[in-house]
Amino acid sequence: MRAHSREKDEAEQRSPQRRAVGFADTEPFAGPHHHLPRAAAGNAAVARAIARGRQDAPAEPRNEAAPAAGTHQGSGAVHIQRTADEELREARTPEQIVAALQKSGHSEDDAWELMRYMTSQQFPAGEGQADFDMLGSIKDASEQLQKVKAVRRKMAAPLMAKRWTIRHYTGADPNTPPGFQEIASTYDNAAAGRASEHTNVADWRSLGNIKFSFYLVAVDGQVPPRSWLNNTHWYAEWDLDRIPECWVSPDLLERMNKPMDADAARTAMQGAKAFRGTGAQLKELLAISAFGAGNDPASALDTAIGGAFELKVPDGLPVAEWHKK
Repeated sequence: MRAHSREKDEAEQRSPQRRAVGFADTEPFAGPHHHLPRAAAGNAAVARAIARGRQDAPAEPRNEAAPAAGTHQGSGAVHIQRTADEELREARTPEQIVAALQKSGHSEDDAWELMRYMTSQQFPAGEGQADFDMLGSIKDASEQLQKVKAVRRKMAAPLMAKRWTIRHYTGADPNTPPGFQEIASTYDNAAAGRASEHTNVADWRSLGNIKFSFYLVAVDGQVPPRSWLNNTHWYAEWDLDRIPECWVSPDLLERMNKPMDADAARTAMQGAKAFRGTGAQLKELLAISAFGAGNDPASALDTAIGGAFELKVPDGLPVAEWHKK
């Protein structure tokens, strides 16, 4: 999922790969605020995330009421009368979305729970349908790794041995580094009155990703081609395997930015390649998927994931240093 209007440029800039690569499953996959993309953690971020003590599975949506008189069954499921967050559905600006979440009591939800809530509201359950759970479409990386054969791990070992980092690029002035020292989520920026010109409200509404920050993955200092990189001159960087929690996917907006009920949203997400886990787990899963990509494994991730690759981290990350590109 994502948060900017740059993704079409990213998709157009993807270079062809030497060969098709697939994720580490039993079968291969079928076929930023300020300016930028999205990235991961340092010591302070790790300590902060651990201190939060987040549950791996977010709480169930809080917008359900007990079955009312006159409810009935459809397709074997009990229809539940739900309270729709109409203000959230009708919001058209970042400020209106933040105000609606504050009014509904969901402004303090963590990134995962807020994603669940916003997408359940965007894709409401109809008669006999279960609520749409966006998190149910994001596979657990540890479970995927259990399916990997030892021979594939061995083949991927040289790629695993390279340095894997995540980077956040920004800064239009080549002579002056950015003045901020933390990569903030689009939600935090909007709540502070700093909504970026790149904020894509359709992205917020359809993907619920507003409390995540976004990054590119770099392998031995190389990142995949993105057209918007031509307009940036600085980047911050973190080691991928030190990130406590994150998730990866291609840009999902094209398949989700349309009116749908809960069942249609589930169907739309069935073919998405999205994975969640620690940075170390995702690094291993990605390396196993891209080990046959020659000297350009970072670009191969686009092919492996099925689109312009994105890595998302809950909330933001502290910037230790800005590097000149």
